[in-house]
Amino acid sequence: MRIYYDHQLCSLQDAGGASRYHYELMRYLSGLPDVETELFLGMNSTVYPFKALASANVRVTSFGGPLRRGMLRYTTNELLGNSIAPFRGKFDVYHPSHHRIMPLVRARRIVVTHHDCIYERFPVFRHAKQVLRAKKVLFASADAIICISESSRRDLLNFYDVDIAKTRVIYHGVPQLPRCPASARALGEKLRREYLLYVSGRSVYKNFTGLLKAFRESGLYRSFDLLVLGGGPLTPEEVDLIAKLGLAGSIIGIPVASDGLLAEAYAGAKLFVYPSLWEGFGLPPLEAMAAGCPVLASRSSSIPEVCRDAPFYFDPADQSSFVCALLRAINDEEERQQAIQRGRELALEYTWEKCGAATLALYRDCQ
Repeated sequence: MRIYYDHQLCSLQDAGGASRYHYELMRYLSGLPDVETELFLGMNSTVYPFKALASANVRVTSFGGPLRRGMLRYTTNELLGNSIAPFRGKFDVYHPSHHRIMPLVRARRIVVTHHDCIYERFPVFRHAKQVLRAKKVLFASADAIICISESSRRDLLNFYDVDIAKTRVIYHGVPQLPRCPASARALGEKLRREYLLYVSGRSVYKNFTGLLKAFRESGLYRSFDLLVLGGGPLTPEEVDLIAKLGLAGSIIGIPVASDGLLAEAYAGAKLFVYPSLWEGFGLPPLEAMAAGCPVLASRSSSIPEVCRDAPFYFDPADQSSFVCALLRAINDEEERQQAIQRGRELALEYTWEKCGAATLALYRDCQ
C-alpha cells in the first residue's frame, strides 16, 4: 500500500496538535514492511522530526528556506508539490493534512481527518468563508472521513451534508514526552515560584482571557505564577489586559516549547488549566495527566468525552464557576491526588499505536 501526505499543515504551523497527529501516524506506518509512505513537506520549520522517519519505505521531501509559516510558504510549497506529484505515480490513499486537496496528486482513494468546527462556531477568523468553502469541497471529495471524537463527528454532521457511513471515530494517542535535564534547567531559570500552567494557542475560542480574569479574581496570582507555554509571543492586546488586571508580575510567557520543555513544565506545575470553549479532541489535558499533573478543564464539546472523570471541571459560560473550580483544584489536596491518579490511568488508554492501527485499517477498507 502506498500512502501520500502533503505539506499543508507544516506550511501553516511549526507546532500544534494536528501536526503532531500526522507525525505520529507516519511514525507508526514507518515501521510496517508492507506500507510505503511519502510526505512532501517542502520548505518548513516544523518542530517534529519528520525527516528522521526517512527509510527504504518512507520518502520525505523536506528542505529549509527563508519563508516563515504562513500563506506565502503555503503557496510556494503548493506549487512545488504539484510540480513533483505527477512524477510520483499513483497512490492507494491520499490523506491531505488540511482543508484542500493538491490537484495533481493521483490516488485511488482520499481519506481526510475532520478535527473540529471552530471556523463554523466562531466565524470571527480571517478567511473563515474561504475555509468553509474548501472544507465543503473536501468532504464531498473524500471516500472516508476520520473524526477525532464523537463530538467532532456530531459537529461535522451538523454543519455539512455528509453521509454518516463515510465517517469513523478514531481517537488520538498521548505522546510520550521525554524528560529533559537541559530543559529543566532552562525552565528553572524562568520560574520564580509555584505555577499554574497554560499550554495552547490563544485564539478567541481558547478562552485565555477568561483564564486571566479567573486567575485575578481567585487571588491566586498573589501566591502563584501563570506559565503560558507556546502559542507565540503575547500580543500587545494581551499584554495590555495583563497590565490592567494587575498581573504583570505573575505571568511568564515562553512563546515556543520543545517536547522536553513541555514535559518538564507539566511535571512541575501545581495545576494545568484548559479553559477552551470548544475542542475536537484536546491533547494538552491528556499530556498533563500522563505527567502526573492535575487538570482543570471546561465542561464543553469533546473534553468530557475524552477526559471523562479525570479533571476538575467548570462551566465556561459561568465565570464564577471558573473561579470556584480553580480554588478547589488548588486547595483540596485529597481531590487533587484522586485527580492525579485518575488522570494517569486514563492517559494510558490513549496510544498512537491504537490510533495508527485503526487508521491503517480504514485505509485498507477504502481500497
